[in-house]
Amino acid sequence: MKYTCLQCERTSNNPNLYCQETYCPAEQSPILLDFGEWIGDIEIVKMVTVLHTAVVYEAMHSNEKVYLKVAHPGQEHTERLKREALFLHGQSHEMLPKLRPAYAGTTTKTDPYGKTMLGGHLLYFYLFDFWPGYPLRDILSKNPQLWINHVGWITIGLAEVVNRIHLHKYYHFGLTPEGILIEFDDDEVNTPRILLVDLGIVSTGQELGSNWYPLVAPSAYTAPELLSPDQIEAQPGFGTDVYGVGLILYELLIGEPAFAYAYRSEEDVRRMVAGASQRINIMSRSEDVASIAAIAQQAVNPKFHQRQPDVATLAHQLIGYFGKIPEKKKKRPWPKTSTILVTIAAILVLAFLVTFAISIGNLLVG
Repeated sequence: MKYTCLQCERTSNNPNLYCQETYCPAEQSPILLDFGEWIGDIEIVKMVTVLHTAVVYEAMHSNEKVYLKVAHPGQEHTERLKREALFLHGQSHEMLPKLRPAYAGTTTKTDPYGKTMLGGHLLYFYLFDFWPGYPLRDILSKNPQLWINHVGWITIGLAEVVNRIHLHKYYHFGLTPEGILIEFDDDEVNTPRILLVDLGIVSTGQELGSNWYPLVAPSAYTAPELLSPDQIEAQPGFGTDVYGVGLILYELLIGEPAFAYAYRSEEDVRRMVAGASQRINIMSRSEDVASIAAIAQQAVNPKFHQRQPDVATLAHQLIGYFGKIPEKKKKRPWPKTSTILVTIAAILVLAFLVTFAISIGNLLVG
């Protein structure tokens, strides 16, 4: 078990993490688990992605590979994870985590989440099905400029899954590349598929006042109306998540975050986001894909009412350019083991009979 700073990524084996940079909130470093550590009956294999509210691990449970999401210590983080688990319970959307029962520690069998003591901390978690993808952040670190069709299909998929959340009257308000897993199909165009492993604030509008807190996402990925609620022209709504999807599209297009937040204080980043028209990184794709660049620029407009009205509209604009995400080709299922064994046995019997018939024929001729 170790502690890692979300800002500068320094690590320590104890919570006394110190950083000489004045902007760095090292004392807020979350707990990260190492390979071979256990939470109840769940064994950690490796860390997949670190979010501002939780960590997603690849793990083993009952001899099966699964994903484990553990909330950072703190009431706001644990309550957020509970809301997320309750929302996912019973969901069956292909781009959302498929929840598994999480029985460990002091949890009850009626909860879709678990809790257990580890290192003096009460940790809340839930399990979901394994999915062979990689965080979008890791993919962009290796290849900042993806093929433009991949850019479009990733954003369309993201808009569609966020729209699914909106249909349940919930808001996200915390989209980041760390919270999106990507898998590329083994087809002619390597079609990207997404799994949204972080549902942000996962709150209805009526409960937003009590559920919203600034640590849901970095300020660089937070809409201006959430950072300066006393100065906005409208209450946060579906257009706030349009901004979040737009930031991802903007980053995919220019190959770097819309706001340069690395090694900057939160105060500086917040000022940068509030003055987005002057401080946002320049859109460098206005020549080769001008229409897509215009869609991204509209989505990240700091003025709420000048964005697309909802993520469904944003997805429709992109589909008009890229077409719908190609359907996944159905793989021919392998026959059951019993069927294979019966087939092999039949072939052997047939081969024996043919060989026997040939032998009898040779004897009669002789």
